Amino acid sequence: MQNNQSKRCLVLGGCGFLGSVVVRNLVAQNWNVRVFDKEGVDTWRLNSVLSKIDFITGDFLNVAELEVAIIDMPTILHFIGTTIPQSSMNDIHYDIETNVMPTVNLLELMRKNPGQRLIYSSSGGTVYGIAQKNRPLVETDFKEPISSYGVSKLMIEKYIQLFGHNFGLPYTILRFANPYGESQYVGRPQGAVGVFLHKALRGEEIIIWGDGSVVRDYIYEADIASVVIRILNSNNINGIYNVGSGKGTTLNELMKLIFESADITCHVTYDNSRKFDVPYNVLDITKIHQDTGWVPSHTLSDGLKNMLQYQKKL
Repeated sequence: MQNNQSKRCLVLGGCGFLGSVVVRNLVAQNWNVRVFDKEGVDTWRLNSVLSKIDFITGDFLNVAELEVAIIDMPTILHFIGTTIPQSSMNDIHYDIETNVMPTVNLLELMRKNPGQRLIYSSSGGTVYGIAQKNRPLVETDFKEPISSYGVSKLMIEKYIQLFGHNFGLPYTILRFANPYGESQYVGRPQGAVGVFLHKALRGEEIIIWGDGSVVRDYIYEADIASVVIRILNSNNINGIYNVGSGKGTTLNELMKLIFESADITCHVTYDNSRKFDVPYNVLDITKIHQDTGWVPSHTLSDGLKNMLQYQKKL
């Protein structure tokens, strides 16, 4: 367990979807949290805790500003990501320059501060690429990502491991499945759950790439926060871990569940499949359960109900 002095951490990208969920839950657990995010970022997700955190702005690409942010922070949680799979393919150079290179700079800075621990938010949904068999993927499975987003995530993982092996950097890499929850900004084309629900509630057309048979593993935001806090509360959890539900859902099944949960329907259009969408991705979460005791406590139906209640309040 962490003592009071060590219950301090920096969350890079703490205003984003996943980062903000973790920040709010850390504050509730009496952690002293510093958030580093870009100038002018919308802080709406942190409004309830802004007065309880140390919030600083800066450019992740600026080494000097990053160096100031990590001072006196025993643990650094890296949730910054500038692309999604689709946008990463539109500008691969940007993906590398704004994700891989700044993270290497971060690792170099941490190397100068022995003992600092890194928790990195990776992507179990993209680093593996096309599954060799339609079974839940384990951490040691073959990895050949088919989007720049997945390649850059895997590159960052490899650099973290490199610094761990050569310089003793303590790290935990969490390969998250497809996250969803009410903290997601549904106006952006990120995450089928949020996008489908948003359009269905407004009677807008839902576009599905392919025939709807694509299988994904969906993990609710509160479960992501709970596993991160469990990792933070232990100094012995190091290495790479899948974090998901362990269950697969097709896009057609997801759409049907949304229609049933909200008691609505809308027009659905099927378009050509995209080359960077893998047909099957479900994560085996045996390792994280064995090492920490963690299991997700929300089903997809549970999460959808929470999202619906939240949407109705808007």
